[in-house]
Amino acid sequence: MDIVERQGKIEALAEDILTDRQLAIDYDRKRQENREALRRLREQQKNKPTSRRATTTVNMGDFFIVVPTTKAAEMVDGAQKELEGAIDDVQQRLKAKVQKLGELEGNDHMVATAKSMGLKSISGNDLYNISK
Repeated sequence: MDIVERQGKIEALAEDILTDRQLAIDYDRKRQENREALRRLREQQKNKPTSRRATTTVNMGDFFIVVPTTKAAEMVDGAQKELEGAIDDVQQRLKAKVQKLGELEGNDHMVATAKSMGLKSISGNDLYNISK
């Protein structure tokens, strides 16, 4: 592989990494907004008794709709779970791309760091099974 082709691959991969990092930041901002909305909806549920008046106005694209507060909380919670899955996917892709970039650049330290970032923590279930 000649130098120009190699540099082209490095530049394209670096651009992908920067794009994924920005995407992760955008997803994280949205996740934080959802977290705040969920907290406010739960506070609203606690403060208002369960009645017909326990409704919330929700923005759905170009229009606003009135839905029960519990339904609004469920909708935000579902969106939150989808966002967390998307964030995990972006982070996994990012780890693989950083490792590939390190290999292309011949940077052993970057490759070792990227491989160590690939470690996964144990879940609560695994920890429970270990203690048995």
